[in-house]
Amino acid sequence: MQAIRAGFSRMSPLLFSLLSFTPGLALADSEVPVPPEVLPVEPPSTSPQELEPSSESAALAVLHTSARILVELGAMSATSFAFGVPGFAVGNGACQNRSGIGACIDEAAAGFLVGATVGAPIGIMWGAHLLGGKGTWGGTLLGAGLGAGTGTVTALLLVKKGDFVIIPTAALAGSILGSFVGYEVSHAAHSAAPAPSEVHVQPLVSVTQGGMVMGLGGRF
Repeated sequence: MQAIRAGFSRMSPLLFSLLSFTPGLALADSEVPVPPEVLPVEPPSTSPQELEPSSESAALAVLHTSARILVELGAMSATSFAFGVPGFAVGNGACQNRSGIGACIDEAAAGFLVGATVGAPIGIMWGAHLLGGKGTWGGTLLGAGLGAGTGTVTALLLVKKGDFVIIPTAALAGSILGSFVGYEVSHAAHSAAPAPSEVHVQPLVSVTQGGMVMGLGGRF
């Protein structure tokens, strides 16, 4: 009996050595930590709070927009007056009624309003570009033309024939409103952030009991 025990004690180290070469048991019994570089790497997650703009940035954006609109109004007033003065002279000179002072006031006023209608979109574009606006001439002039045309047609349909000064007045109001709308629409279109189109692909390595597994991971 003692001989059997002595033989078993001599064979146990050999059996243990053979078992240690088995892949699953060797990995299970190993206490060596897996290096971090062989573990799957996950892209850092971004919380919704990090994506939201800060309140300070939003306030600065509102202040910048308000300042830009004020400058647009000031520049529009200057260019409208600058174009209105020649229009006033043209309207007064084209008047055929020379019966007395003020006889051509309606024609002169109509000429001033027509000139101001032409100068309004120019001032809006000029003032906006002074503060880094991204609107376009095409959008501003298109809005001014549509607004002036709509105001003119509306006035022709609603006012009496004797009140023809109302027609250029409505055209000027439509030009101003249309210029603002056209510029702001084109500004918003050119200020929008581009959609993310980057593709990130990286290799992944993981360790299992049966060996190592390799693959690719990506973010689209």
